[in-house]
Amino acid sequence: MYRQPNNSIYKTVVIVWLTLSVASVVLAAVTWLDLSQRLREARQAAAVRAALDAMLALVVDAETAQRGFSITGDESYLVPIRGAEEILQGVFDRILPLVKGDELLLKRMMELRTQAELSLGFQHRVIEARRQEGPERAVEMVVEGEGKRLVDGIRVRVREVAEMQKPVKVQELVDRPGGALFRASLTSLVAGVLGVGAGVFAFWLARVMLGHQDRERRLVEARLLAERNSREKTVFLANMSHEIRTPMNAILGFGELLAGEVVDPKHRKFVRAIHTSATSLLQLINDILDMSKIEAGVMELRLEPTDPRELCEFLHTLFAEPLARKDVRLDCAVDQELPRALLMDRIRLRQVLVNLVGNAVKFTDKGSIGVRIGGEPPSASGHITLLIEVVDTGVGIPADKLEAIFKPFVQAGAHLEREKSGTGLGLSIVRRLTETMGGTVTAASQLGQGSAFSLRIPGIAISARLPQPGKLETDGGVDFNTLCPARILVVDDNEANCKLMEGMLAGSHHQVSLANSGLEAIENARAVRPGVVLLDIRMPGMDGFETLQNLRTIPGMERIPVIAVTASGLASGETLSKGSFSGYLRKPFSRMELYDELSEFLPRQAEDALPGAGGGVDPGSAGVGVTPPELVTELRRLHEVEWPALREVLAINECKAFAIKLSSLAETWSCPALANYARTLSEHAANYSVVELEAHMGCFPGLVERLQGNKPA
Repeated sequence: MYRQPNNSIYKTVVIVWLTLSVASVVLAAVTWLDLSQRLREARQAAAVRAALDAMLALVVDAETAQRGFSITGDESYLVPIRGAEEILQGVFDRILPLVKGDELLLKRMMELRTQAELSLGFQHRVIEARRQEGPERAVEMVVEGEGKRLVDGIRVRVREVAEMQKPVKVQELVDRPGGALFRASLTSLVAGVLGVGAGVFAFWLARVMLGHQDRERRLVEARLLAERNSREKTVFLANMSHEIRTPMNAILGFGELLAGEVVDPKHRKFVRAIHTSATSLLQLINDILDMSKIEAGVMELRLEPTDPRELCEFLHTLFAEPLARKDVRLDCAVDQELPRALLMDRIRLRQVLVNLVGNAVKFTDKGSIGVRIGGEPPSASGHITLLIEVVDTGVGIPADKLEAIFKPFVQAGAHLEREKSGTGLGLSIVRRLTETMGGTVTAASQLGQGSAFSLRIPGIAISARLPQPGKLETDGGVDFNTLCPARILVVDDNEANCKLMEGMLAGSHHQVSLANSGLEAIENARAVRPGVVLLDIRMPGMDGFETLQNLRTIPGMERIPVIAVTASGLASGETLSKGSFSGYLRKPFSRMELYDELSEFLPRQAEDALPGAGGGVDPGSAGVGVTPPELVTELRRLHEVEWPALREVLAINECKAFAIKLSSLAETWSCPALANYARTLSEHAANYSVVELEAHMGCFPGLVERLQGNKPA
């Protein structure tokens, strides 16, 4: 007969099993706690012993270093003793928490600490005696034996403290009679946990996995949000930079024009104040935007042949005025063994040096600032390591601030009133740019004596091409009449910027046309055929890129120079503009910068064609005269057949042959303007001046047009 299972038996079995399991867990837990306590005591004893050994070694090394220095006077022997007090303090900071529960042991440790400090103090006295009174006094102090007595006393104390510890050996804890109990308890623990904890473990594991997935999801969302915020911040700063640069262009530009018109000293002072304040504001904008680019990872290096010697001339020119006001001397030296063409980002290297030297000028009231540029010998791969050092005799930097000054928005301290100016980004940008170039920057300073910043940039390739001479804006006058006359079309939706460029070119022999939109620019270009176009990038409706595409479709405008004029701060926008346009002009710009950009595409005026030369000859036709139809026909053929290919490849020999051909035509038809153009073209080709050659070759269509306009009636 089938019998129903006795539920009470099952319940009893289950209760007993659970009771035994719980008892096993409790017993195992108690055993674990006992073993853990003894292991903790063993580790504590070992830690105290290790700290005591370290302290003894420190004292012995200090005594050895002192003796070596006392005998030789060599400061390098003192390396182990420098900072010994701080190290000793750290050792006792580790020991004291371990022995605070034992009053006798704590007392012995404090006595040991006192003896160690006395020993280090004695070593310092001997070292100072060696420096001040000579080796004989130092040896005399050593021979007296006080240092040895102190060290021997320390050794005795160390042994006493070590014996008081009575360290427990872990192996004895395991193999003693209680070890069997431990193994039995562990077995019970495993049996109980396997039964009771199987379900709990599965539940816990599921919870852990779900929690892990949830954390992963939150981390991914947080990372994506941070990346989006970083991009949005960069775009926001770039847009703000653009919006600020546009009115800044008018402020600085009209301020420059006004400075040339104002005569009253008081008013000139006002104009200078406006210009200085606007320049300072622009520098703040540039610093903040550069930091944003670096943090967002969009800072790009543009490698080009760079001559380190050019940096000295650049720094002397840039800081001549502030140095003269302070009566501070700038010494710049370059190792003559350094190659003349290093493949680097010239602009960013200049920016690093400008920030370092500018900082030195700011904090140096007397003495000098030294810039030394050198390098390590080339490696087997042909790369060199560039070494740059900037040293000043200024106020110095506190030791606790030497690392903090490289952090964004941090300055050396508030104890100097002048430190309150600026954003605190200069040195941070120096470090970030140096690291972007693969290098490092370090600082050393002493209050009241000056500071030294050292840059080390390894892995720099040596360029086979020589660098093109860099341009530096000066305060000298700008004469646009030294460039051949041309019709210049200015396209900008901001009327103030249009009027500014018109004012910059006012009084010159150039004809300026203005357009406030892309459509107006296209209509103007069809009507007057300009020789150069200055085109704003950001315009409502048809922007600069679309306007450029439409301009290129106009017959005769395919190769007319179109210079991008923009306030964009994004590197990608600048690269795109440089790739699409003939040139690039960034707001705000000065008359000198406008002149430099136009000089890339307009040839220089011949001396006899300049205003005031030749008895009042019309600048628009000087050196041109009446052009025979046969010469016009031949020039048009050269422009349509030979010139396009030459402009693309710029082969030196072909350019020389082209110049000879033009010179022959000029001599045959007595055309001075053509002869001047051919002579300049030949000089650029002979000197391998690629940039000047390309710019001068680009002026050939304008020359043909001017000669064509002077045909006989």
